[in-house]
Amino acid sequence: MEERWKKKRPVIEKIERAGFKKENGAWKKCFLLLGGEFRLEVEIAGHKTAYKVIDTAFEEEYIGYKVGEGEFVLRLKEEIEHILNDLMETAYEDVWFANEQANRIAGRIKETYNDVPQFLFKNDKETGVFRNPDNEKWYGIIIDHKRNEKEKETLLNVKLDKKMVTALLDRAGYEPAYHMNKTYWISIVLDGTLEDDEIMERISQSHAFTETSAKGWVIPSKPDIYDVARGFRENDTIIWHRKANFQKGDRVFIYVSAPIQQVRFQCVVTEIDLAQKTMELRKVKEYKDEFTIEVLKKYGLKAVRGARHVPRELERLLMEGMEDE
Repeated sequence: MEERWKKKRPVIEKIERAGFKKENGAWKKCFLLLGGEFRLEVEIAGHKTAYKVIDTAFEEEYIGYKVGEGEFVLRLKEEIEHILNDLMETAYEDVWFANEQANRIAGRIKETYNDVPQFLFKNDKETGVFRNPDNEKWYGIIIDHKRNEKEKETLLNVKLDKKMVTALLDRAGYEPAYHMNKTYWISIVLDGTLEDDEIMERISQSHAFTETSAKGWVIPSKPDIYDVARGFRENDTIIWHRKANFQKGDRVFIYVSAPIQQVRFQCVVTEIDLAQKTMELRKVKEYKDEFTIEVLKKYGLKAVRGARHVPRELERLLMEGMEDE
């Protein structure tokens, strides 16, 4: 198996939506290459993914693309890579840790902040650190801890206000910080005691300690649920659910999902209502058709399933306009 597949795991519901059919215990799908001259056959069995290229003229496996050169081979490789990368992005989930809840939390951190765990310690491939790329400050550490010779637990260390640390230590699922300052850090036990939503709230609070200025977010809007364009036609401001650590002054780009699949509005957060968990967004700019999903992917934003930070280069482009590219 190629190295890139080792940290990925297929999601049954997603591979079904991608058109895979189950045959003899494995999920299979074929993709035509170069107008049908070749066929890419992908097979998923358990957590393992295998694929091969078939020459349709002879119905034999073709391996020449692995060692060959030239324009023809390059085009074939590009089509294969495009299919596999798209499949990996849309039908697989990342697997960084042995602990299931740790993987779910890491996935939600990636969706919210566009950060992935960094394994910074030479001889430790299990401790993942989450850092704010703006200043390299840590806001989360997933680490294994041996309680005794037989028991091991997976912990998430986060930084919080010291009064909150004291209060939370009386609750199940929280422990004094392992390997960190116990005044400002706390360990969350990733054993299912705490719901993922509560843990993400702690992540949001910890991330806030690393934030130094207003920042850019992108949020999805489903046109079949809410017509955001109509909302802004009727008023310069709209009220939105605050599901991440948005702050007054933050920039928010609204991505309208399928069938439009474009960033259509640039806004600024003008008010925060903590009690109602909402925020007021004021429209700053309306885009036309320049920021399609293809453009977003080119600049590192491959999916918008929830509120998340915008990659720096894409944010610059959104602020300044496509003409500066």
